[in-house]
Amino acid sequence: MTRADQAESAGYELPLPAAPSRGQRGGKARAGGAGKSLTAPLLVANATWFCRLRWVIVTILASFGALGALGAVGGIGLQPPGAWPVVAAGVLALGNICFRANIRTLRRAGGPNRLLVNLWVQIIFDLAVLTAVVHFMGSIETFVGFAYLFHIVLACIFFSRAQSLAVTLTAGALYAACVALEGLGALEPASVFADTDLLNRIRFSPEMLTINCLSAIGIWLVVWYLASYLSQKVCARESELARTNRRLVAAQAERARHMLTTTHQLKSPFSAIDANAQILLAGHCGALPRRAAEVVRRISARSRRLAAEIQEMLQLANLESAGQAPPALEKLDLSDLLRSCIGQLEPEAQRRGIAFDASLQPAPLLGVEDHLKMLLGNLLSNAVTYSYDGGHVRVRCVPGTGPEFVVTIADDGIGIAPDKLPHIFDEHYRTKEAVRHNKESSGLGLAIVRHVAELHGIRLRVASRPGAGTTFELRFPRAGNVPGQPAMKE
Repeated sequence: MTRADQAESAGYELPLPAAPSRGQRGGKARAGGAGKSLTAPLLVANATWFCRLRWVIVTILASFGALGALGAVGGIGLQPPGAWPVVAAGVLALGNICFRANIRTLRRAGGPNRLLVNLWVQIIFDLAVLTAVVHFMGSIETFVGFAYLFHIVLACIFFSRAQSLAVTLTAGALYAACVALEGLGALEPASVFADTDLLNRIRFSPEMLTINCLSAIGIWLVVWYLASYLSQKVCARESELARTNRRLVAAQAERARHMLTTTHQLKSPFSAIDANAQILLAGHCGALPRRAAEVVRRISARSRRLAAEIQEMLQLANLESAGQAPPALEKLDLSDLLRSCIGQLEPEAQRRGIAFDASLQPAPLLGVEDHLKMLLGNLLSNAVTYSYDGGHVRVRCVPGTGPEFVVTIADDGIGIAPDKLPHIFDEHYRTKEAVRHNKESSGLGLAIVRHVAELHGIRLRVASRPGAGTTFELRFPRAGNVPGQPAMKE
């Protein structure tokens, strides 16, 4: 396609799967004793989220302290809070720094149980600071005591029901102790309200004090019961779905093994049929009548097609297999691989009058040779297959702007409709136009391309316009950072 054609073409970029984290690769990293199947990466994410949210609270407290120091709160019926908001913000900020440092350490070398301890310490630390804030804001005459609900709900999500109840009771005990100490005179009551008459009516009425305190704790217990009940239901459902999924995966793997065994057993018979057909066509068993020779040619062509489909199915099954060890990386040159694949396709291209226009610069990288040949071979084969007779296939291999090499494979063939581009990498998917142009494809070639691209971290983009050709652009990482692959083989 010309540059102007490309500008009008529809484009689609194949999304690469997210790289699995260390805890996800192992599959065994679970929060032991927590009552919840939280993986180490999820615990890290939760603990980090706690810290980010704490910075918001630090900002609010510091801002409140600053406004009080400037005398900007008197107009709304509040009295200057003094230094306590700034002190509370400083304590929270210091704790946050320590928690973040501990999370970074545990992310590298810690297990789920130690991450769970980090979450526990964060919650207890927050409850202690919150109790101090409740005291200074006004333990009875303000609604700040309901801020305990935040930690109660989070405990229901992160911990078992018994442990979340322990958090709820701890919050209730801290709040009750604060109110009791104020009522007994051990702590001088404080408040942000400037209306002393209102404060006196609330503080020195035992009935009001008791009702307010018990009401708050009662609401917390109700919220704990509902949140923990729903959380347990969700976790039970999640566990049931996980068990069902494991059974489905096992059944699928069993079917795949049977299919792979059957397919492998069929490969040799079809090869033998084709070989015998060639013997007959060569006249080694005597001359064949014209009609008989035509039938034998069709048998031979059909056998070759089925053998090729079986080969693609075996290749795809090997790429999808998670049970075998990944092959080692080798030092390769993309330009050499492209020349090899082009050489294999030259006879068919010349038969149809299709010319290769190749501009290949050296592109050293690390990779799996067989995999990359499958990827490049399928793309080049498609470019030839779906080109019109007498067309051109342009192949480029150049350094990219970043730490990568860029390979483009462009043809002037039948093209692909925009709405069908996201589906061309699905197994056995073929457009109606592709079927009309070539009836003998299995529809597995681009599925193989997708798997190899995912395994090697290759970014792949396709641009196409019906009747004007298709361009595949591949960006190979120079460093050879192949996800999940072992060290390089010299």
